[in-house]
Amino acid sequence: MMYLKEMLLAGAIMMGLSACSKDNDTITWQPEERERFLLYHEPTKGWVGDVMPYYINGRFEIFYLNDATDVEKQSSTGQHPIFKLSTDNLVDVTDDGEVIPYGTANTQDHLIGTGSMIQVGDTYYFYYTGHNGSASWLQNNNTGWVSPNNREAVMYATSSDMVNWTKQTDFILKAPSGYARNDFRDPYVFYNEEFGEYWMLVSTQQNGRGVLLLYTSDNPGNNDWKLDGPLTIPDHDYLMLECADIFKVGDKYYLLFGEDWTGTPGTHYRVATSTRGPWLKPESGRDMLDGHQFYAGKTASDGSNRYAFAWAHRRNPENDNGARTWAGNLITHEIYALSNGELAVRIPEAFSSKINTASEWSVVNKEGTVNESNNGLVLADAASATLNELGGTNRITATLSLGSAESLSLFFGTGESTGSTYEIRFEKNNNRIAGYNLGNEVTRVPFDFSGDDSYDITLVVDGSIVVVYVNDQVALTNRSYGLQHKNWRLTAHGGQVSLTNFSTFKAE
Repeated sequence: MMYLKEMLLAGAIMMGLSACSKDNDTITWQPEERERFLLYHEPTKGWVGDVMPYYINGRFEIFYLNDATDVEKQSSTGQHPIFKLSTDNLVDVTDDGEVIPYGTANTQDHLIGTGSMIQVGDTYYFYYTGHNGSASWLQNNNTGWVSPNNREAVMYATSSDMVNWTKQTDFILKAPSGYARNDFRDPYVFYNEEFGEYWMLVSTQQNGRGVLLLYTSDNPGNNDWKLDGPLTIPDHDYLMLECADIFKVGDKYYLLFGEDWTGTPGTHYRVATSTRGPWLKPESGRDMLDGHQFYAGKTASDGSNRYAFAWAHRRNPENDNGARTWAGNLITHEIYALSNGELAVRIPEAFSSKINTASEWSVVNKEGTVNESNNGLVLADAASATLNELGGTNRITATLSLGSAESLSLFFGTGESTGSTYEIRFEKNNNRIAGYNLGNEVTRVPFDFSGDDSYDITLVVDGSIVVVYVNDQVALTNRSYGLQHKNWRLTAHGGQVSLTNFSTFKAE
């Protein structure tokens, strides 16, 4: 669900809003016109927060926490109801709106947090986090704090059609003794075929360290979840392991979780030969498939391919100078296992097929030694090539050779001068790809540049989102509000760089 910093901020906003007039225009920013996206969907109302996907009846049912506009929050009684998008091809999406509302200041689910859905027989069970951080709730109207309420607990609702949901108010699961009562969230429920029982993983803390607490049941309808202790996840120092997801590929199990408190925030993964663990880092140590802008990634499979769904931060106000804030656009990658057992991501085929009309590219300005041909570009050390403007939804493919160069930078939002707003840098010497907004690092993903000198890259530009894929192994999701209808620029650093098989495509 929302990571702790967002939870505290949300509570502060709610208390602040209740103390000010509805006519106060100090917190009324909202975009005058919604940006248009073809692939990285933005709902009709609000923004996409933590995603909870489920595939059934030939469709991806993409549940998510909806973050309302600032104007709406001024009059709302809670935050983050569960909304849903649905699609059968990842491209054409139906906005189904709200499915599970938040509660009131006097209920556990004053704010709703991340959860998961499971079908058992003819009934759908949606487990979710109830969050209430108000002082009156925590004290439970008991000045002696003899029996205070918990800030977070697990709740659920049921449905027979995924449209009409009934909250089961007689069920609430709170943190057991020894675990953090204020951080007890993100229930992930699934049927574990390995052990023939239902599992629920809950993100919490023990002695200040993030753990995934396991509960088991023979039938969720009986409300008889039994505590089975934490999963074994060695070699981490994370405060929380948020939004967990487990799936199997071949003979290995994979665990995804979100982390937002160390120097490598984003979605991480672990590998095991049993769902009971131990859950270990991949042998390479590189346990991220995208950077911070792909947060709380969870997966769903259509039986042939598995996809990871997450969200990219937006800025408020929506320009490159705005403050990065919670929730934004839906981001989708295809996720699969390499022959060495490590995970990888690539562009979904449906996206490539949608952006498949060849377009022309041209160099509109050169600095330093730049050699160009119909097949691509060669840039000497410190040379730059400015290319014609990007507009709408684009796909750019090339084979990159860094040779002895230190790095290659892609600048977006470039005008007639070399000034720019956003930079994606392939940092060979640091074995990573990083994104910089106005010179400040905002996201990064590890990538091993020590092997072959040639790398296949694909860039997808859709509205203010830029996603770069490298060798069908990693991705880096970026947000750049200044890129549309502007030129973009490539700059070499520390040696010669070449891009061959350079091609550009637009959406049909």
